[in-house]
Amino acid sequence: MDDTFRYHTPDELTTGEYEELETFLLHESELKHPMNLDALDGFMTALIIGPDTIMPGEWIPHVWSSSSAPESPRFQSDKQAERIIGLIMRMMNSIVHQLEEHTADYVPLPDLTTFESDASRHSAARSWCLGFIEGMNMRQASWNPLLKDEKSASTILAVSVVAGVLRDKLAIDEQKEYEYWKLIPDAVLEIRDFWLPYRRQVIEGLRHGKASGPGRNDPCPCGSGRKYKKCCGK
Repeated sequence: MDDTFRYHTPDELTTGEYEELETFLLHESELKHPMNLDALDGFMTALIIGPDTIMPGEWIPHVWSSSSAPESPRFQSDKQAERIIGLIMRMMNSIVHQLEEHTADYVPLPDLTTFESDASRHSAARSWCLGFIEGMNMRQASWNPLLKDEKSASTILAVSVVAGVLRDKLAIDEQKEYEYWKLIPDAVLEIRDFWLPYRRQVIEGLRHGKASGPGRNDPCPCGSGRKYKKCCGK
């Protein structure tokens, strides 16, 4: 991987760690439809700023397969499984930190990357937006209040345009689609602000009750093949 990343948050992966994670997902895992790093960044961003708190055991399988057919990665050892899932969780924690502690400086992963061509840059932006939409689709019904709000719905329009899902409807080309990418950082912050009151209610509810989930010795729902207590339940 030739792209160069800047990193400045406590959990941010180094360039080598990003490359390690990308190499595993796209080559070593033997997965047919894994997310790439840009899609993963968009996907996790939607989960972080969206209306519902979704546990890793539910969303990590979508990292392994972005198609309707479920897949499980091939790990060479428990140590590798722990390493890869740890990198994914650190990547998510880094986004959380950026949005909470450095909100005004937030930028999505494709804008932290140096690309060799405009085509690669546009492709990364499209992957990010497709990943964000997949994150929304984890809880489609829960996103309806935002989609019905005239002002806030425009943020999702920008994501949808860059993702290319409105190309035929709007009769625009890829270059025109990419022009909407500059709206994405502000759109993320607007969506975050829209859902913040909802998320605070959820957090308050969790403080007063224990969320249900798999038992400590049950297989982890993420598909790693390890026990929950030694995987996402750590």
